[in-house]
Amino acid sequence: MKNNSNIYQFFISLSMALIPFIISAIGFISFNSLSNQKQSCLQLYVPASYIERSLVIINDQTEYLSGVLVDDSEFGELILTSSRRLDRNKMQENLYEISIDNLETIKPLYGDYIPNKNMGFFQISTPSYISPLPLSETRPAIGEIAYTATILNGETEMYSGRYSNSITLDNGNLVHIYSGSIGIAYEGSPVIDKCGNLLGVIIEGSDRYFAISSLNPEIFAKSFN
Repeated sequence: MKNNSNIYQFFISLSMALIPFIISAIGFISFNSLSNQKQSCLQLYVPASYIERSLVIINDQTEYLSGVLVDDSEFGELILTSSRRLDRNKMQENLYEISIDNLETIKPLYGDYIPNKNMGFFQISTPSYISPLPLSETRPAIGEIAYTATILNGETEMYSGRYSNSITLDNGNLVHIYSGSIGIAYEGSPVIDKCGNLLGVIIEGSDRYFAISSLNPEIFAKSFN
């Protein structure tokens, strides 16, 4: 009986000692499963073509600004862009023109800033020949390459950059920083990963980096309150 008791205690001690390793192994497998899922996604063959189908140009007769048509689960299809060069009064009075796919120019139904996100949006009557990008909350991975595009002289021009880090601005907006040099025409352009997930829109750029405002599913909620 004494031997059986010792063996029983030995197995209990061994089991208790193995629990941390088992938990770590489960966590490791789960993390790699998620990583492999992103790695094994259906990667885009021509990112520029994927972006082009939802790309728009906003024109106030003085400057051109890029934008992207997105699909929000609650508020439908909206154009998302950077707000830095937009006049809020002009947005609300529908004084901007929006060019879509180089085919036609339309007037938005309404526009406004998105609180604390350095972005603005427009409501439009969406033509059938453009497709919105789904709105998501995808976070970039360190060193991951992302793609953006704009329209210059009637042609789609693509650019790529590598994710560096993220910072939080004074207004609470989470901004992702990418290495690379872009022109002012890219401001407001969408940025996607290799799987076509929308990571954000460009809100600032320089000769060494560009910054994109992060997204989340509730991004438009305060704008429509």
